[in-house]
Amino acid sequence: MANRLECIDAGTDYCPCYLAELNECIVCSQLQGKNFCDCNWRGVCIFQEFVWAGYKAKATRSTIFSKVLKREEINEEVIILTLKVPNKMARDLNEPGSFVFLRGISSPPFFDTPMSVMYADELEGIIKIAIQVSGPKTKLIQKAEEGEEVYLRGPYWNGLLGYRYIKGTHNSKALVVLRGIAQAPGVIVISKLINNKNKVIAIVDKGKVGVNFINDYLKEFNITIIEADLLSEEGQRILKELIKDKEITVVYSGGSDEQHVNILNYLDLYNQEAYLAVSNNNTICCGEGICGSCEVQIGDQKVRTCKVQVDIRKALERKMLHG
Repeated sequence: MANRLECIDAGTDYCPCYLAELNECIVCSQLQGKNFCDCNWRGVCIFQEFVWAGYKAKATRSTIFSKVLKREEINEEVIILTLKVPNKMARDLNEPGSFVFLRGISSPPFFDTPMSVMYADELEGIIKIAIQVSGPKTKLIQKAEEGEEVYLRGPYWNGLLGYRYIKGTHNSKALVVLRGIAQAPGVIVISKLINNKNKVIAIVDKGKVGVNFINDYLKEFNITIIEADLLSEEGQRILKELIKDKEITVVYSGGSDEQHVNILNYLDLYNQEAYLAVSNNNTICCGEGICGSCEVQIGDQKVRTCKVQVDIRKALERKMLHG
């Protein structure tokens, strides 16, 4: 029997989505073409929402013009853009795993690039995006100057796997491990953990970007920050010793799949009770579960990882096995 899947969009303004029109809904059995209700959704009935919407997708994420309010060159590889967005969008994006699609104002739609949100302020109506310039899409975004506009589409939320562990951990102790450009989405993860009254220890590895660019965003939080090279023996020793701390109840890994597996192996050895959340490193193209770029085979199920909160262990085992 196939496992029931958890959709990150369920119950939001964007549910039911295009998939419902195509009998491909991730959650609702009736919107999968079945004649009976067999879902585990606890909110307002998705099928009923579909009926109320006239048997159409409820809402779609539109592409907007977003003004570049500030452009910071951190080094040759990293820039940080402060972008103007509607206040509601800023509020929606102030969640762990939030991301948007960006492209330069002169670029066609297929230049859309998913970018994690590092910071969001709903009162000011702004978000901050850290961009590692590494290819044609990001090079065109890099050219945007202050006062110019970029195309922006959002909000999206499945930029991390294990969201329930970040959201559900309160009055406890958390370890956040960040490397390279994956430092960026870690800021909102830490903010969420702090707001939930957790004590946070963060390991920050500059990685290939060569700089710790999030310190200024973490100053307001009372957390312990350790800078370390996770690829070194000393970095591995620090990571191992922290994971051995039985008071750690959740670990977030922002970085490569190899980093995720490294941490998972240490958890299996030293702290099997702790939960693991990780950055979602799957290929994301449309963000709506339509194109199939993000689809992975887990067991007998094809899973759209731009929308589905997959089992982290199964996803990592599959990726390490198949590459």
